[in-house]
Parts: sequence; C-alpha cells; structure tokens
Amino acid sequence: MDFEEAVEKAPPGWRHFRVEDIDRLPSAVRAHELARVPRGETEERIVRWLFWTFVYHLEPDRWDELARHEPIAAGLLDALPQQVDTAIDVGAGSGRLTEHLVTRTRRTIAVEPSAGLRALLTRRLPKVRALAGWAERLPLRDHTSQLTAACGAFGPDTDILGELERVTTPGGTIALVSPEQPGWFEERGWERVTLPPQTPPPHPAWLDDFFGPLDPPHEMVMRRLEAG
Repeated sequence: MDFEEAVEKAPPGWRHFRVEDIDRLPSAVRAHELARVPRGETEERIVRWLFWTFVYHLEPDRWDELARHEPIAAGLLDALPQQVDTAIDVGAGSGRLTEHLVTRTRRTIAVEPSAGLRALLTRRLPKVRALAGWAERLPLRDHTSQLTAACGAFGPDTDILGELERVTTPGGTIALVSPEQPGWFEERGWERVTLPPQTPPPHPAWLDDFFGPLDPPHEMVMRRLEAG
C-alpha cells in the first residue's frame, strides 16, 4: 500500500497513537518505514501512515485479537495445495494462516518482522521455524518452498513478488490471501478465487471501534510457477 492510500484508509484507531510513538519502534523498523514517507508531511499524516506498523510492533495483542475474529474463509484454504514438503508464510503475524499450513506440510517457515507477533506465533506453534525478515528481503535460500503464501495487504510490488518467486521451487505455488488490487494479478494470469463476504464471529465492540468493520479474508490469487 502506498503512502497516500495508507493515509486515506487508516482505521479509526490511528488516533490512539502519537508521533512520539515513532521513537518506541525498533530502530530498523523505524528506518524502514520512514524511508517511504514523502518530505514535508504533517505529523497527523505520518501517524496515519504508520498505524499498522504501530499495531504490529507496539501492540501486537491488538492485531492478534483482530486476526482471531477475522478467520480465513474455508473455501480459500481448500484451494491451497494439500500436501507439500515445505511451506512459507510471509508476513505471518501471529499465525492466522500458519496454523493451517502446518496441517498440510512437513515443514513450515514463518517470516515476520514484528518480534511481538513472532513471539505469539512461536508460543502457539512451537514446531514452526519463525524468522525475522521483510517480504522484500526474505532471509531464505532460493527454491526453499513448494508453497509460498501470505495473508495480508501485498499488492503488485515487483520487489516483493520477485522475492516470493525466488524462494519458491519450480512447479511450486504462490498464494496471496486478501491481496491489494486482485484484478492486477488476474490480468497477468493468476488464478483468482473470490468467495462471498463472510460474517465475522461474535467479537468485542472495541475491535470495530479501533479497526473499523471486520472483514474476514474471502479472496485469494494464486500462481503456479513453471516446472524446471
């Protein structure tokens, strides 16, 4: 998501944060995110831009609660390859998608830059190898996985897509749940799976107040790489 779109779409909870919270971010995270802020922006717009970064790194329990009440539609999970040797979950968060990957793979690797979210995932899924890393610089060797998946706001970013392809074996599958601009992928030959919107389970009212109306993932794009 680019800067303008992130500012425009910042959920109501952005007001919970202050520009001073930037100093509470890990230094590498702070540098990574501020490098993408245009010059001359106001403090309010910067805070709106950093909303999700603040949640992931400063208040990961909020994200975990949201993810628990936005389960991935079963039809999307059914469309994923059923049995593979190794799967990678990119931007794994606290393990919303990871927990489903472990049931269909011999080895599952989770890549997540937030230490707090990685801790939640590891506590829940101790057999998963959890690594710190960014989607545009995955800390993995070429051709590591037969299934490389993500459940988050990845869009047509060439650096990220190049990394997803690099770590996936020839003949393997890349799957993006809730992608940005799904039509862009469909136009380029990716399979698009769209299910009816799902009704979220009963949940605390603060989730809607903070994050806006809940919208459990119900769309996915997939691409199978050519076999070598």
